[in-house]
Amino acid sequence: MFVRTVLYLLVAILLITLLRYLIGALARSFGQLAGLGPRRPRADPKAGGELKRDPVCGTFVAASSSFKKTVRGEVVYFCSTECRDRYLG
Repeated sequence: MFVRTVLYLLVAILLITLLRYLIGALARSFGQLAGLGPRRPRADPKAGGELKRDPVCGTFVAASSSFKKTVRGEVVYFCSTECRDRYLG
């Protein structure tokens, strides 16, 4: 009796895990098809020029197409407005 109960619980956990994985994969697929989800503006690779490193996420971005913030008299370059707003200067 005890072994059967444990076996049922293990099968239930396995089925729940599989179901959660499938639902998550479907939700991500539909979200991508609908254009939902976080998006970060990308720098134009044709912009050229000097590359600066974003201090928040570490991405290198062209200085001409970056988002800028002046901190203590020094210009800091960011890849997105989200990184610029998160920066504690």
